[in-house]
Amino acid sequence: MTNKHSLFRIIFPVLLLAIIFSTVAYFSQSTWSSINTPWDPMVNEDMNQAKTLLKIGKTKEALVIYERHAVNDHPVSMFYAAKFYSRGWGVRPNLNIARGYYLKAVEYSFPYRGETAYELGRLFQRSKGADCNTVAMEWFKNALKWNYVKAALQLAIHYEKGLGVEPDLDKASSYYEIAVAAENEQAMIKYARLLINRKYGTKQNPLKAERLINQAIILLKRKAHSGSGNAAKQLGRVYRDGDLVPQDKSKSIKWLKQAAHLGSKGGMHDYAHILLADTTHPENHQKAIHWLRSAAELGHGASMTALGRFHLDEKYGLNREGSLKWFERGAEVPHGGSLEELARFYNRGFLVLKDRKKAIEFAERGKRLGHSGSSKLLSAMRLEDAASELTLPDTAAFRR
Repeated sequence: MTNKHSLFRIIFPVLLLAIIFSTVAYFSQSTWSSINTPWDPMVNEDMNQAKTLLKIGKTKEALVIYERHAVNDHPVSMFYAAKFYSRGWGVRPNLNIARGYYLKAVEYSFPYRGETAYELGRLFQRSKGADCNTVAMEWFKNALKWNYVKAALQLAIHYEKGLGVEPDLDKASSYYEIAVAAENEQAMIKYARLLINRKYGTKQNPLKAERLINQAIILLKRKAHSGSGNAAKQLGRVYRDGDLVPQDKSKSIKWLKQAAHLGSKGGMHDYAHILLADTTHPENHQKAIHWLRSAAELGHGASMTALGRFHLDEKYGLNREGSLKWFERGAEVPHGGSLEELARFYNRGFLVLKDRKKAIEFAERGKRLGHSGSSKLLSAMRLEDAASELTLPDTAAFRR
């Protein structure tokens, strides 16, 4: 590592908060100014070399090249270095470093500007602050403005669930339409569900939902046959859930197993639960735990939470003390289930020192993610606090 890179690591935590707060100022501008991308044939040659190294699995060597130019504010290098740190490619995941690189890169006019804004939105979705969902939405809007259409799906989800904004199904539908027009299969599936299960007095449209799900299945099968683990995972879930197509257990198992073997984290998680649900073959339970651990090591929060709960219940030969580690890791992702469990731990003083303030903080973080268990727990704790205040003795009388 160069001295310059080492200095960056030292001063980064100090500057991070200033960088994040300055983000808000960006959104007050009616238009975004941009810096032109510098052209340097030597740097571009290094970029090609780094891409080649990444393709053959030499992630650490590729990261060295990207960071060499990222510290000199080369936007493509910053974009890729941020991806490495956000996804843990060849390096321990560090969302703060990733966010810092993305925030600097997005100032430049370059081919990945829209995707950079999208990745910032995804990072702010995972952050702790009370206004992070609102900030995330602004980044998604910028990403869409810069022609990264994938952001439309996230905006639709925010408006449908009321994350960082009041729920608005009409706006959610308009963003789903944009994503569907771009042949985003996940958007087709989510939009189909919305059209079948409309809320707040809006109209259902089952015929359009049927067309959407049929189109999604055709596209997903094509991608799955081409080696897409994510597509196989989505197919497995559609056939498992049975709310959009007739439930088909054999098709669900087939696609989720394929997704797991293709490296899909969600596929590993879902296939593991299918193995665990099969009580006629208990010999597959350890195989399921293996798949959950594999997904967790790849950063899958739901798998971390599941492992924590199995430890907590002492299932499959797991010990209760091991639950804390998995919930703490799940909270870092963050995953709502882990946040809820940690809130309960600190509220009860189980495996940790009792700390009511921390319990409320974890539950609040879970609620901001839209996690219902955390929301219910937070409401219960606040009711307890309110009841406790009402029953406190009037100590002023004793001071008279």
